[in-house]
Amino acid sequence: MLADAGCSVSISPDVELKMGFGWPETGRMLAAGIRPTLSIDDCPTAGGDMFSTMRTTLSVQRGLDTAQGRSPALTSRDVLEFATIDGARALGLGDRIGSITPGKQADLVLLRADDLTLFPANHPVGALVSAAHPGLVDTVLVAGRVVKRGGALVGVDLDHLRERALSSRARIATDAGVALDGTWIP
Repeated sequence: MLADAGCSVSISPDVELKMGFGWPETGRMLAAGIRPTLSIDDCPTAGGDMFSTMRTTLSVQRGLDTAQGRSPALTSRDVLEFATIDGARALGLGDRIGSITPGKQADLVLLRADDLTLFPANHPVGALVSAAHPGLVDTVLVAGRVVKRGGALVGVDLDHLRERALSSRARIATDAGVALDGTWIP
């Protein structure tokens, strides 16, 4: 019914697995004709980076396929598309973002490909999905504007941001009655 209605489905594999919701529905969605998108709906629990989410998506689905006697069909390119162009299409923005295409908004993430984590990248998309991590992000452009360069955010006072985060955490923990001495078990 979802496929017939033209719906999109977002998969959050790290959270779904960690919270015990069951296996991510990636394969079922593909079998139903739906190109899923990827999400992270609980950053404190799942880490909050799309590199890990892509890696989990690929690993889990390939493991499920093999365990069920099927040849793994999901590719690294599929997973990268779930995180980029398929996500843009699901938001109704596929004509503006999600791929490097003339006329689209210049949103780019540039990685350090000389790092031994990725080097030598015999299959760049496979290396990105299987081995990349946030520490490799060198430069980020949003709408053509540099917001990260040389691995550092541009125009952000991180010390002030950290102070605000600590203050907010202390207030929320106090209001919730949660000790910050290491005795609370999430």
